[in-house]
Amino acid sequence: MWTRRDFLSRTTAAGAASIHPEGLSRLFAATAAVAQRPVDDVATDEAYWSEVRRAFTLDDTILNLNNGGVCPSPRVVHDALKRHLDQSNLAPSYYMWEVLEPRIEEVRRRLAAAAGVDHECLAVTRNASEALQIAQLGLDLKPGDEVLITQDYPRMLGTWEQRVQRDRVTLTKLSFPVPASQAELLRLFERAITPKTRVMHFCHITNLTGQIFPVKELCALARVRGIVSIVDGAHAFAHFPFKIPDFDPDYYGTSLHKWLLAPVGTGFLYVRNDRIAAHWPLTPRHEKVGHGRAGGTVGAHRQHTTL
Repeated sequence: MWTRRDFLSRTTAAGAASIHPEGLSRLFAATAAVAQRPVDDVATDEAYWSEVRRAFTLDDTILNLNNGGVCPSPRVVHDALKRHLDQSNLAPSYYMWEVLEPRIEEVRRRLAAAAGVDHECLAVTRNASEALQIAQLGLDLKPGDEVLITQDYPRMLGTWEQRVQRDRVTLTKLSFPVPASQAELLRLFERAITPKTRVMHFCHITNLTGQIFPVKELCALARVRGIVSIVDGAHAFAHFPFKIPDFDPDYYGTSLHKWLLAPVGTGFLYVRNDRIAAHWPLTPRHEKVGHGRAGGTVGAHRQHTTL
């Protein structure tokens, strides 16, 4: 598990290309100064955390205890976002499509490397909800097919409930004890699977209690039973260290404006390579496409998901 020191060194290094040199050097210097001290001691060092605090533009009139839903970006990230918006507004058709859009591919490749996957299996999205809805709405399901889901965001539940109404699939919601052991959570799904179960949709870590699920074991269970696995990783990516191939899910969706401290409105969807061709994209596109239609894609050489 990462310590606060590990987190700061990794996130600042990852964002080094966009951080103002002075801000980066001050943060590195502050972290280096406390590197040999016990973590508990550093946790109460107000001078150190004041230096970290200066990396953000926050409202001092409120106490923000919700950094999980949407986390504020560091000042350097927010400043970069504003610069790009200002630049785009100078001549949108030129700067958006000719200058900034080609750089999306670089971002996609770097995100894929951080997640440990082939970039052709990853698409940049606006958040975890959009990523997961692409997965939910793109599967071929027939009347009577069963979906197993645990506690999740209302948007995810609402999307499945729409498929219940539209396609007459069956939605089974599983409740789990708090706290629960990894073995209990695995048994919960094992016992719930029926011959009609086609999809298992579960959180990597839940937003309400912080419960971490046995994702590797659940994905393996789904694969051996011929069931599609969809993992809601909204609160997991950059929260603790892992690579998506560690779990081998069919689909993995996450937000980047949480623990990665990226700008609001960023996320990604991973789709296992062998599922891409049969998946229905949320926004189809023609093979021959003009400016403003490319976006990030999953399986760009096959079926396209435009985001």
